[in-house]
Amino acid sequence: MTRSRLVVEHAERDPAQALRDLLEQAIESLREDARSVKFHRALAATFLHGAPTQELAAERLGLPFTTYRRHLVPGIERVCAHLWHRELYGTGVAHSHAG
Repeated sequence: MTRSRLVVEHAERDPAQALRDLLEQAIESLREDARSVKFHRALAATFLHGAPTQELAAERLGLPFTTYRRHLVPGIERVCAHLWHRELYGTGVAHSHAG
């Protein structure tokens, strides 16, 4: 991914940091839609706030593990779709994904 157009366009010095920034932006964008906040919380707990395991991330969120996974998986799918759209079409506004 560090060689993708999306990262190359945003990498001033460090492609790894550019990728992290883009992932954080994509995760944060899920907060904009009330229906996606639960996905944001699962992704942030898992990938941004350093939970060493998914079980611990679920516990920190106060969720049963199965509910946490029901939030995490579609969240990952939305972030992937968001980044893929930006890779293909540039940095314009991404299409909304209902769900």
